[in-house]
Amino acid sequence: MPFLLVLLLAVVRPEPTPAPSALEVGERLLARKQYAAAEKELRRAVEADPSSARAHGNLALALLNQRKTREAVDEGRLAAAFGPNLPEARYIYGLTLSAAGKPLDAAREYEKALAVKPDAPGPLSALAAAYAATEDERTAAVYEKLIALRPADSRPRQDLAEYLWTVGKIAEGNAAMDAAAAAFPADAEIRLRYGRSLAQQERFTDAAAALEEARRLGATQTETFALLASVYEQGGHAEKARATLEAALAAHPNHPAFEHDLGRLWLAEGRADEAYAHLEKAARSHPPSADYLLDYGRVLEATGKLAEAEAAYRKAVELGPRLPRAHYALGRLLQREGQKEEAERELALHHSLYERGRQLVSAADARAAETSRAWAELHEGHAESALTRFRALPESAESLRGQAAALDRLGRHAEAVAVLERAHTLAPDDARIELLLATARSRAAEPR
Repeated sequence: MPFLLVLLLAVVRPEPTPAPSALEVGERLLARKQYAAAEKELRRAVEADPSSARAHGNLALALLNQRKTREAVDEGRLAAAFGPNLPEARYIYGLTLSAAGKPLDAAREYEKALAVKPDAPGPLSALAAAYAATEDERTAAVYEKLIALRPADSRPRQDLAEYLWTVGKIAEGNAAMDAAAAAFPADAEIRLRYGRSLAQQERFTDAAAALEEARRLGATQTETFALLASVYEQGGHAEKARATLEAALAAHPNHPAFEHDLGRLWLAEGRADEAYAHLEKAARSHPPSADYLLDYGRVLEATGKLAEAEAAYRKAVELGPRLPRAHYALGRLLQREGQKEEAERELALHHSLYERGRQLVSAADARAAETSRAWAELHEGHAESALTRFRALPESAESLRGQAAALDRLGRHAEAVAVLERAHTLAPDDARIELLLATARSRAAEPR
């Protein structure tokens, strides 16, 4: 190659592209939701520039999305400290405080972010949620501003209705959700949330209509079917409840809860033959359930299969040794079979557990003032302290119901479901607990 051409190429050859910084790599990984990898790069970025609000803020988000809340709060605090006038830093710090269950502190950070960017939708939405968590009287106004700012988004309208229901403004909440439904006629989530609230208002006919519309619009998840069936059952429409469960099984074949509920409803009608196959399938589910086995034993007993019924009852007792009705069912069957001595032991256990349950209820009743105080704290927006107070009470269906309400207010919906499942075990015939459990499962299934 001639010397001149070599020299020319050397002159025009482009400069090499600089390698991206750890901050840039971390942000790209964060955008791709590769949070652990993003954390690693962003820690390098923080080490390279300890005073970078941007690096600390992005690291806080990476940690937050891995549920490393305490570390996220620390990084969010540093982001706000190094970028006191950056709305993004204030917003991120607020998000970490919200995740840590500190809505009052979070609200202050969102307010600072909005002082710089008054119409920023993210901080405005977060501020509305923080205000709602503490039942701040400014909540509705913030939601109204958000609705005006984002007219094509149905979520602020729904959240406004949920807030109004929470603070006891039932009619206003219903009106807000009616307006949301009118503005977004094809939104299944609106009908689902409205149906859930109407069920808790014991407006079962209206709740069923809303949930049926949600189904028509595409809400066919298991929790929607379960809630609709429960609404029909509580409203006294057993036939519609069974039809809903049949549709649920068509959409979700062999689902053990649907098999159990359908069999239980047939058994309540005295139709053991129709109940049998459903309860048998439920009893064979994994992990095994004491409730399912107990009802399977009942249908076996009703169809004259006493030895199999006894085995099912014994398994139910083994799985639920503190379940009074399991001991009662086994004891009564053993009496019927002439096994008097063992029957008396099982019935004595039933009586002992039943009396223990009554004592716990009495103990809870004796602390009615403490219970009332816990509910008052919850209604005043102090969910954390209310939860602590409810947990300090003797465990009863009522104290567990309070715990679940507080957990729901804190956004800890899966925990609320677990608590209500315990309440249902303590009070299996309490229709209110059963309905609350169905609504809690529906709420916990919502994408966050």
